[in-house]
Amino acid sequence: MKKQIMILVLIISSVFLLVGCSSKNIYTYILDDSYKEYLVMGTSADYPPYESPKKVNGKMELVGIDIELAKEIAKAAGKNLKIVNKDFDFLLDDLVNNKVDFVISGMNPSPERELIVDFSDVYYEATHSVIINNKSKDKFNSVEDLNNNKIKVGAQLGSIQQEIVEADMNQSNTVFLKNVTDLIMQLKDDKLDAVILETPVASSFIKNNKDLSLLNFTVGTGEDGTAVAVSEGNVELLNLINYVINNLIDTGKMEQIINDAILGDEIVEKSFPFSFIFNIDYVKILLQGLLMTIVLALLSVTLGSLIGLFVALGRIVDNKFINTISKGYVEIIRGTPLLVQVLLIYSLFKLPVILVLGIDLSSFIPGVIALLINSSAYVSEIIRGGINSIDTGQKEAALSLGFNDKQVMRKIILPQAVKNIIPSLGNEFVTMIKETSIFMYLGVAELMYAASIVKVQTYQIKEVYIVTALLYLVLTLSTSKLMTMYERKLGLKDEK
Repeated sequence: MKKQIMILVLIISSVFLLVGCSSKNIYTYILDDSYKEYLVMGTSADYPPYESPKKVNGKMELVGIDIELAKEIAKAAGKNLKIVNKDFDFLLDDLVNNKVDFVISGMNPSPERELIVDFSDVYYEATHSVIINNKSKDKFNSVEDLNNNKIKVGAQLGSIQQEIVEADMNQSNTVFLKNVTDLIMQLKDDKLDAVILETPVASSFIKNNKDLSLLNFTVGTGEDGTAVAVSEGNVELLNLINYVINNLIDTGKMEQIINDAILGDEIVEKSFPFSFIFNIDYVKILLQGLLMTIVLALLSVTLGSLIGLFVALGRIVDNKFINTISKGYVEIIRGTPLLVQVLLIYSLFKLPVILVLGIDLSSFIPGVIALLINSSAYVSEIIRGGINSIDTGQKEAALSLGFNDKQVMRKIILPQAVKNIIPSLGNEFVTMIKETSIFMYLGVAELMYAASIVKVQTYQIKEVYIVTALLYLVLTLSTSKLMTMYERKLGLKDEK
């Protein structure tokens, strides 16, 4: 057993080293070697030309309007810059909990957001455009043509564009998704008739999708703008940011940054489907994500099994209080969605942004805790079932020979129970492999997070999802095969 534990530790350690710094969600920019401190910015890098990942001088970096603005703010503060890339929904929560100093992510200062954070002056006046398929060019000539119950209109969930759709196109069938690239995929597959995006973002997507077009009119009031969010009451930083924004606007540098980002948003060369699998950089990103998925699954099932063992023993001991607590734990965990558990635990752990071996521990630790708690509840029931499967006569015989209850459990029942539950533990590991995909929302660089980076850069959205599904399938099938071999080694299956 000790040998097996040592092998497991070595495997996990090796995978951590292989994942390395290039599989991170934190990007560091040394603006001046003399600066000793960092400003930390939160963003969601799937929104070109505001922010998106790109390989620069052989290194993966974030580029765009917001990145250049953040650099100017950091230089004015006399600090270097760290950028944390996470799902858009987590950005303001991170800001409120002081995990980041400010947020720039093409964010509009809506009244709801202004209740919890403060916003800077607007640095870019936004307009909103409509993307359609080329074959529908003559179908829509005004907003009224979109406001029809036969038309399906999409927008990003929680965005100003969603508010525009709800206000001006409330008669249409609406679809609101978290990810802009998924909206574009549905538009290209004719599942949507139109998608509403900010004009520069829309222009970036049609530049790389020749079968899409912009309608010749904008939607919304035209009074929206993007601004920088800071934590409530942080007057010093807010004043500095406003100074930088106004100075950039007055000197014309802000306009230059915007134009350079829009014009410099390079066109991805049109290539054959699945061409990204022949690009070593994209393959490396996906494989690193796959390795992180393995680490997360191993940690959750291994540590979850230890907790699950104690919970299972708590279910069968002759103590009503412990029995009730253990049963309640299992019922609560199994009765609530994993996503809710992840969000709750993440919000409770107010860890600062810490980068170790390329992994952001402020996201990694809460995520692993949530996953192992979830796994422990299911594993406890597996263990309890294994214990109950042992004939009670063995316990009675052992007690008659002078064994006490603890010795019976440790030396007779548990060894047999563990052997019986190996197949079920294998199934739980396979389940955890798939459940790790939820970590992409936290910015942990597992397989789905890696896939999101590749799809933003290649615009081969459907193809990336297919390859990702195949990687999950290879991993789960390999795991199932290894578990079958182990079962046969233990004599749990008859050789055919």
